[in-house]
Amino acid sequence: MKYSFIILTFLFSLTSVAQRQVQTINAAWEFILEEDNKAQIVNIPHTWNAEDAFRDGKEYFRGKGTYLKNIFVPQEWEQKRAFLKFEGSNQITTVFVNGKKIGEHRGGYTGFVFDVSEALNFGQANELKIEVDNSHNPDIPPLDADFNFYGGIYRDLELILTNAVHFELENEAAGNLLIKTGNVSAESASIDFEARIVNAADKRRRVKLEVNIFDPENKRIRTITRELNIRPGASNKVNITDKLQNPALWSPDAPNLYKLEARLVDRASGEVLDDFDSKFGLRWFEVDTERGFILNGEPIKLIGANRHQDFEGLGNALPNSLHRKDYEMMKEMGSNVIRTAHYPQDPEVYRLCDELGLLVWTEVPVINDVTDTDAYHDISLKMQREQILQFYNHPSIVMWGIMNEIFIRLVFNNQITEEEKVEKIRTSVELAEKLEKETKRLDPQRLSVMALHENELYNESGIADITDVIGWNLYFGWYSPGLESFGEFLDEQHKRYPDRPLFISEYGPGADVRLQTDTPLPWDYSEAYQLELHRSYINQVLERDFVFGMTAWNFADFGSSFRQDAAPYINQKGLVNIDRSKKDIFYYYQARLLEEPVLYITGEHYKTRYPKDENEEITITVFSNASEVTLNVDDREFSETVEDGIAVFNLLLPEGKHRITAKTDDLTHTRDIEVKFRKNMLKNLEKEPILLNVGAKVNYTDPVTGETWISDQEYSEGEFGYVGGEVYQKNKSKFQGTASDIQGTENDPLFQTMREGIEAYKFDVPAGNYRVTLLFSEPEFNASEENIYNLSEAQKQEISGLRSFDVRINGNLFSKDLNLARDYGRIRAVEKSYRIKAGDNGIQVEFEENSGKSVLSGIRLEKI
Repeated sequence: MKYSFIILTFLFSLTSVAQRQVQTINAAWEFILEEDNKAQIVNIPHTWNAEDAFRDGKEYFRGKGTYLKNIFVPQEWEQKRAFLKFEGSNQITTVFVNGKKIGEHRGGYTGFVFDVSEALNFGQANELKIEVDNSHNPDIPPLDADFNFYGGIYRDLELILTNAVHFELENEAAGNLLIKTGNVSAESASIDFEARIVNAADKRRRVKLEVNIFDPENKRIRTITRELNIRPGASNKVNITDKLQNPALWSPDAPNLYKLEARLVDRASGEVLDDFDSKFGLRWFEVDTERGFILNGEPIKLIGANRHQDFEGLGNALPNSLHRKDYEMMKEMGSNVIRTAHYPQDPEVYRLCDELGLLVWTEVPVINDVTDTDAYHDISLKMQREQILQFYNHPSIVMWGIMNEIFIRLVFNNQITEEEKVEKIRTSVELAEKLEKETKRLDPQRLSVMALHENELYNESGIADITDVIGWNLYFGWYSPGLESFGEFLDEQHKRYPDRPLFISEYGPGADVRLQTDTPLPWDYSEAYQLELHRSYINQVLERDFVFGMTAWNFADFGSSFRQDAAPYINQKGLVNIDRSKKDIFYYYQARLLEEPVLYITGEHYKTRYPKDENEEITITVFSNASEVTLNVDDREFSETVEDGIAVFNLLLPEGKHRITAKTDDLTHTRDIEVKFRKNMLKNLEKEPILLNVGAKVNYTDPVTGETWISDQEYSEGEFGYVGGEVYQKNKSKFQGTASDIQGTENDPLFQTMREGIEAYKFDVPAGNYRVTLLFSEPEFNASEENIYNLSEAQKQEISGLRSFDVRINGNLFSKDLNLARDYGRIRAVEKSYRIKAGDNGIQVEFEENSGKSVLSGIRLEKI
């Protein structure tokens, strides 16, 4: 193929072979976004929301984008058929050729094909125009979800050229031909190949269908032929069945793949008119409510992760190489199952899962809410048909998902009337029944599944009884209290519904690698709490055979524009970061799931420790699947047994740098750490400032400067710390402070936590010159901007949300009537630095309240 990027044309080269030609046309499209009407040149995969979905102060653009390209069509194409194949475009896609509307596709996560042959001008340039619109549409799922609905042609776009006689392409299967594998056993397997052949020529054609089957070693083991006589304009369906003896079975440990090649051959000339190939696998499975998931006759506990399809800086416009990297990482982690949350993913994903040996739950994006219209129901059903027909041949797929947390918006909607609630439940149950019926019509062998959130409405409505199995999205220890409540909930459900197979489809807390502690608490976003929760959940699932599997939420952090977590606009429950750098928890799953030896010292992002003094122990955590781990520190050796994949060493270490080496019989792992005693920080001020994360029990490391703001402490004589006040918590069960997106900073966690009602912060430093920097933020959206000096004492008491305080340092007034909302804005980072000349009594920063409670998020002290 030869491209000319300057004039945006290309010439599709012809060869002497008349069979199908397939070529991506991803490069150099002129793109115009409705929002600004500016033209630019882009390559596909492309989304226009890769940046604005992560930008402060505005919602990401949802509307129309237009892609334009001129292509030169040779005269020789006049006897051919030309198709455009989209792998994914979100969410309404309309195609025009030379100003003529070819067709429209609704839905953003499945492929589709348009025949553009009749609109082409042969021997001249042709204009392609593709309009894509990701505006909210009440008749197209998803309506609402905890992920970004990126707009654009975000998967590959192909131009396919065929003979007039060809395998059907323009259908809900997007050209896939089904290979059905029934009655599979260790002894034999039945194969049923379905093909539809189109004759777009103006005369009858006599053709031969030739089907070759190759074993996993690529040895041809079958050749089957059929002769066909096809009328002009006709479309003939053909079925070919066969039976294989002693099949090589597909499983996560042995992902054996067969291959089927089909060719259409002109019986008179022997010319190959069209071809198709697909890999497939042979396996059988079932779910037993007591024994769990059984694959090829053997029980197997399914453990893995969910996965969203976005990546830092790219949105959802990922090249296939990044899809591959993700799934190779999940296999490396020890996964044997993945859930494609919450929509069908790139075709490359399913090929990778077949190849790597990853079982798949794939689902349509009917999530959170349902519109009670025929249009919404019809598109939902169409999405499921497209998903099943396009990915039917993949042996990795074992579950077709139909819904996710469909009542969650209903449950939390306080504005809905009881009558509206009844109607919403009715239409949701009706749609679930339709989806189940359509799923079983198309594929009665695989399991149907839906995911539920922790609410009794799913049982009361009967919707939980519709699919073959259900998945529970459970967040005990995060959204609901108590890690132990997780197992109690499962036992109670199993007791009430003993014939219902259970799967844990989501679980996990948020974790930010910038936040570290040895004393984790829910909602502190520390890696330590992430480990605590995942360890507990894995143990509780392994103890219960009736729970046949679990998928962590989520494999990687992902974009979610309304999220206001430790990192705004990102759901941070991933086992790896959004750039795919690994969190410690990734290695923990390796220690729990892999058979080959694993050894890993945690703390990739926790390399400096801050104990009070030499009498406070340093905790070193090691992941391993060995029975015992030996740790060498400063030529001293320690040993600990491994429990649940973890060996914990509590050590007394001197101040300074230490090399730690962990050993098992098979492996060695080394990490360098540094110990800094808090008791010595004041006398080391000449070399290093003191940075305190006020109101927080975690250390925060700024990824730009590398500086660590250490967890807060109470003042004691001769040291430093706070006096008075209490930790601010927007929600008393969440140790985060506020989850708000703090404006004006990338260091949100520093400003999300604070001490409220603080009286003073004291440093017992010697006389000298210092700089004190105070960090503030007003955490309340309704905070008053009133000036207290315009108010009487009675008026001050009446005004809700009024916060005003003075800042004094060593008795001197530095800030009077500090009203953060008025002076700087609500939910905004504020830094104020003061030069101080300290005397013999050290430094005392005092906060005198005029109205409401004082707040302080951080304090930095440096010698100057």
